Amino acid sequence: MKKFLLIFVLALSACTHFEPQIATQSIYYQDAEVQLSQLMVYSRPEKPHYGPLSALFYPFHVTQTMYKGSDWGHRVSRGIWQNWTGLQIFPSMVYDEKLTYRGLDEALFTARSRGYDLLVVGFVPYLYLGHTMDDSALTVHVKIYETKRGQMVCSFEQSGRIEKKMDDDFLIVKREHRMPDSAFYNIIQAIATDMAVPLTSWARYENTDQGMIAGLMPNMVQIQAPPQNVQTGQQNSPRSTPQEMQAPAPRSTEAPVSATSPKPTPKPRSINLAVQFDVNSSDIKPESYPLLNELGKALISDNLKNKRVIIGGHTDSDASPEYNMKLSKERAEAVKKYLTTNFPIAPQRIGTTGFGESNPLVPNTTKYNKLLNRRVQVSIAP
Repeated sequence: MKKFLLIFVLALSACTHFEPQIATQSIYYQDAEVQLSQLMVYSRPEKPHYGPLSALFYPFHVTQTMYKGSDWGHRVSRGIWQNWTGLQIFPSMVYDEKLTYRGLDEALFTARSRGYDLLVVGFVPYLYLGHTMDDSALTVHVKIYETKRGQMVCSFEQSGRIEKKMDDDFLIVKREHRMPDSAFYNIIQAIATDMAVPLTSWARYENTDQGMIAGLMPNMVQIQAPPQNVQTGQQNSPRSTPQEMQAPAPRSTEAPVSATSPKPTPKPRSINLAVQFDVNSSDIKPESYPLLNELGKALISDNLKNKRVIIGGHTDSDASPEYNMKLSKERAEAVKKYLTTNFPIAPQRIGTTGFGESNPLVPNTTKYNKLLNRRVQVSIAP
């Protein structure tokens, strides 16, 4: 028994949450983790969408009776919006906190009149906040509609929970289960990241040269925008929020710009490409050649042929930070060499850099998340 306890203490001593003591009982802190239910996908497009999309987020509606339910609905929707913005799910995503969901027809009319392609609404059927003293649990149902015909394109539902566990006493070692400072925020981020998985397989439009051009062009320029029946001046509604005014403007047609209207300032854009390499190598796998060929066609197109670009390599958190930084730089150089060798692109047009594991899209906690983080980022040089 003593031998077992000694081995247990030695194993815990390698953990950053272990505080060994000589005179008193040593303590091992174990952080509580989010437990997610299976993601229920009720509706989702079978074919990917090749083109940039804009989406209007409504504050989510808390359906259970609770104190300040609308405030908690705002927090849930804002958390999911921020998560999806970081993941670049859609090129333009706007959250308008002044809106109130009063029914699908009104919400669709608002999104359509402002020129958005998609409407994102959500419902919170269950919410319990135990903070650091008790369990916390949340259930979210998200629905996405296309505004032109009002049809639902995606519907997801998922629950998340963080349990408050009793501490364990092992005589010489005590394990304390530590709750996060914001269990509510952690659950939202976990649910949003999980829901983003089926969305990325539908709304990732950087697989074609036209999609890459659209992703790299400044926000004021749109490529092959579908016609929309938008009234002049409606997208600058008085109900617009500061977040909306700072976000990329939704598309509209037949909306003349007044001579006194300020010209939109173009902002550089970037796209993330899932270029595959051999393990621990900068050798590009042949299955990534078609993707890089589309990138090459985009860079020599009329829209981008005079632009200078920067290719940045990113890795997951496996291996050491120093190794990952070196590997990411080498992979960026490999992509540049492929482009300049196979396309009439001058080497001086392409700069390269390596970010290593320093800028992940999502936490490096699962195999799929690590796959998203192993990427090549292409940006227009300022």
